[in-house]
Amino acid sequence: MLSEPKVLRELGGTTNHSFLVANGELKAVVRINAANSVSLGIDRQRERAILQLLQPTNAVPRVLFQNDQVLVTAFCEGQPLQLAAGSSAEKTAAVAGLLQTIQAVEAPQLARRNYVEYCQAYLDQLAGPGVNSPINRQQHSHLQQTVVDAAAAIDAAPWPAVICHHDLVPENILLTDQGPVILDWEYAALGHPALDFMRLYQGDLSAVAEHTGLDAQSLKKLAILQRGMDDLWQLLQT
Repeated sequence: MLSEPKVLRELGGTTNHSFLVANGELKAVVRINAANSVSLGIDRQRERAILQLLQPTNAVPRVLFQNDQVLVTAFCEGQPLQLAAGSSAEKTAAVAGLLQTIQAVEAPQLARRNYVEYCQAYLDQLAGPGVNSPINRQQHSHLQQTVVDAAAAIDAAPWPAVICHHDLVPENILLTDQGPVILDWEYAALGHPALDFMRLYQGDLSAVAEHTGLDAQSLKKLAILQRGMDDLWQLLQT
């Protein structure tokens, strides 16, 4: 008979509150979703759909329970990418292979991300009435021009929309005995196939070009978009 679940410790995170809990030999991660999810561009139903699609790939933790307020997943034993043993090249190659597996999963029920709309929603909040914005009008105008222009160029280009994590920082990549597992899919959507590779290779555009075949101009636009989305997210937390 299972005992009453116990909270072992609080886990790190910048958006939500997550806890490691145990019930007998079962360990699980309980994530309490942030109250401002919508303002951050998070769609919990889309995240739920993507996690379900990816369950057979073993690329994501096993989902035990999920609704708009809570996500419960099986705890994965492993080390974050930057702390795990092994050469950097080997670890990166393993994650790159996993990204190719993820991108091969079809998600016809999901719409391709419109990056202009996504960035504009952040900018509108930063300039909204009554908002104590961390940036002035000139900075807002600069972000509007650079980030939205890059987003518009990407939206207008032809590319195959694939499942894209959109937040593939090293802390979200766990190396286990069974292979890499990717955590925290709340910003995931059908997106540009190069963006997760750009994050994985930490802006090394030549490495991204090898995986995607994209030209330098397209990669430059994607780099501006990624950096801009990061900046907007940070500003909204201020």
